[in-house]
Amino acid sequence: MSFYANFKIFGFFAVILTTLTGYTTIDWAAKDLGLKSEKFDTEISGRREVDWYRHKGDPNWGGDAEFIDRFAVAKPVKGDVTNSPLLVVLHWRGGGFASGGINGQIALADQKDRVFSAPDDFYILMLDSMRDYNVFLNRTHDEYWWGATSRYRGPVREDIPRIMKGETSCEKRVLDSVEWVIRKYGIDRNRVYLCGNSMGGQATYAIGLGHGEVFAAINANVPATVWFAAARLGFVDEKGDDVIKDRFDHFVDPPICVEWSGIDDMWSRDRDVIVRGMIRRQWPHIVLWGPFGHCSYVSSARLKNDLVERFDWLKIKKNEAYPVFTKATCDDKLPWPFKVWKPKKAWFSGWADDIESAEMVIADGAPPSGQKNAFFRWRNLRDDDNGFEMELYIASAAEIGTKQFNPPKSSNATVAIRRIQSPKLAKARKVRWRFGGASGIVERDENGTISIPDLELTREEKVLYLNCLD
Repeated sequence: MSFYANFKIFGFFAVILTTLTGYTTIDWAAKDLGLKSEKFDTEISGRREVDWYRHKGDPNWGGDAEFIDRFAVAKPVKGDVTNSPLLVVLHWRGGGFASGGINGQIALADQKDRVFSAPDDFYILMLDSMRDYNVFLNRTHDEYWWGATSRYRGPVREDIPRIMKGETSCEKRVLDSVEWVIRKYGIDRNRVYLCGNSMGGQATYAIGLGHGEVFAAINANVPATVWFAAARLGFVDEKGDDVIKDRFDHFVDPPICVEWSGIDDMWSRDRDVIVRGMIRRQWPHIVLWGPFGHCSYVSSARLKNDLVERFDWLKIKKNEAYPVFTKATCDDKLPWPFKVWKPKKAWFSGWADDIESAEMVIADGAPPSGQKNAFFRWRNLRDDDNGFEMELYIASAAEIGTKQFNPPKSSNATVAIRRIQSPKLAKARKVRWRFGGASGIVERDENGTISIPDLELTREEKVLYLNCLD
């Protein structure tokens, strides 16, 4: 766990902690919200009742407080239920159209074929990045891409220095809106999730990964561009080059991140920047790819990679430990970097680099459909001052639901443990571990991470035991 997480556990809780990359971590339950939302409509969408809200900006966000923003909350199918989970949705680039974005997500709230579909017992918060809800009038406002840039084709390397300066008013609005809804509807704080498609996918990375104190897990579906997240999270320097010597102990342990990207999708270029950053930090990342283009439909993507949406990320809880797998011998070689050699389809002729799909040349030796960390599973058995026990194993093809992939019977991987709940173990400098017939002692690294190298995982559900040595 990070130093900040340990700080919280032992009661010396800093209400606001500004990090080296511009993030502000907040004790949300204690924050005095300046957001004043007004309900202006209620409608029925499918089986759900939907409340619509609008509000002016909070001057504390630093943006233009006179703009009117809106969001919608779809209730569980059975109506208001206290202590229910919440799915937060960030829309795609066309979110200002009346038939798309936030309006379209309202209409599709019950559809079971999208990353932003939610189980019946969930609330769904749908936010809007538009000013006055019109993409054509507002595609050049500074925070068009959920705070990243005003460019219609998304953030580029030249935006990195500006992004590094700190959270924008749009990002602050998103987080304050989430907290407002949590209080208004009595949401379970341990089950708040973030997802997005395309433009919303890249913002899911950038906003979600830096706020593990808010989100249990996040899902980035065909995220469009990488530089917002790479700059905001400190994965790169001002020129866009990897930051190899990385200090990130100022971050709370991040939410588990799932993503799927098309290798024939221009928007997924440079995705390896994010993957490398996640590996360096030993942050949780399930990566899937295939030749499914800029696809937002689960069923269509599964025709090319049937591992898509097989990991139940909406069951992850913020108050439960999880493992991070890196250097796994069963990982496929990543298809990035790849090159575009013949564009097949362009949107809005004249917009540079705005290509939805293209023929690609992927990295040598990479499969056209592949995975990273998609076969591993775990169960939490104990996490208190009397001990830590977690089952780790490789799931079978039948358990995962894949016919295109054959999970191995064994694989070696480095395993880090995050979000440890035991106060005693969370502050321990040295830890004794045991896994099957293997055992040893590990010491936290400079970022506070407990990491056990080269564990052999198998189909057998073996227990990882951790105990304090200090």
